[in-house]
Amino acid sequence: MATWRDLAMPSKREVWRELRGLRTGVDGPARATAERRAVFVAALEQAQQFTEAAETAGPATRPVQIFYALSQFGRAIAAASGLVGQDEWRLKGHGIGTRNLDASLGLASVEVVPTAKGSFPAVARAIGAEALEAQNPLTLGELWPLVPEAQTVPLQGTSGLPAMHFVPGGLIHRGDEMWCRISLYPVPREVRVRSEADPKAVDAFLASYPLLKGWSHTPDAPNSVLWHNRGNGSAEELEVFLPSALTIPADVDAGRLEALKRSTLYRGPSDAYAFPALGNMAGPVHPLLAWWAVLFGLSILARYEPASWAEIIDIDGSPAANAVEHLLDQAIVVVPHMALMAIKDVAGR
Repeated sequence: MATWRDLAMPSKREVWRELRGLRTGVDGPARATAERRAVFVAALEQAQQFTEAAETAGPATRPVQIFYALSQFGRAIAAASGLVGQDEWRLKGHGIGTRNLDASLGLASVEVVPTAKGSFPAVARAIGAEALEAQNPLTLGELWPLVPEAQTVPLQGTSGLPAMHFVPGGLIHRGDEMWCRISLYPVPREVRVRSEADPKAVDAFLASYPLLKGWSHTPDAPNSVLWHNRGNGSAEELEVFLPSALTIPADVDAGRLEALKRSTLYRGPSDAYAFPALGNMAGPVHPLLAWWAVLFGLSILARYEPASWAEIIDIDGSPAANAVEHLLDQAIVVVPHMALMAIKDVAGR
């Protein structure tokens, strides 16, 4: 079922029309430097051909094709970025590896391991994001909830912190203080269950979300927790309040824009999320890097463990198959859109 968010997104055709227009219309280093321009144009062409191949492929090979589309998009992003210099924009090596490829314990147990050098951390620098911690293994079960589109068809065995939709809900004032009302969803049901016995459970959960620092329960009832029921699923909606620098009287739109600065914008100026930090990261995971890590893990399984991969995508026998199919379907739409946004963002910097 299409949501209001889905309807607000550009179509695949619109995204690709903009991407193709950038091949003569990009600003920044990819216009000014012949070598960068050559890589930028060639990488976008390969990214499109890999994506088109993925569209017509089944799940047996689709993760390989869509990951290599993303890898080529990464080269285009780095070539266009003014945030990386002569030694960094030309990507070399994956910059990420895998461990525990035996998926007999479940797809969620497969691990990816970022490294300090290579394409993965270089793309992070090119988009101005913090890289995932080098040598810190992350399971696909931890990474899956960081992909917003993957949450609607969850992978069995996931246990990580989710990316939460971040919805500003207006301003309130208490004395001389102004607060932005924020709704967050999905919050794992287990957090609400724990909070009924321990009010600090919510504090412990939100401590992993750097951009929510300074949040409060209801300002005039600091010991209360505002939950909203979202049906009988495994997730809840939580309402919190972020301190505002605005003064009375305050403009509602100004409050909304101020609140959005405390979020990660994903696929549009109002498509806001709260992403967690992982390991020793100081800031939140960037969604492009979350997608990269997940698709890399799936592509390695498909390439090097074909028999195991065939079992994983067996829709008649594997509990992971439906989640994998859904994520790969979404990747064909989302990956080009993320790349377009990243290129437009970094080309002028």
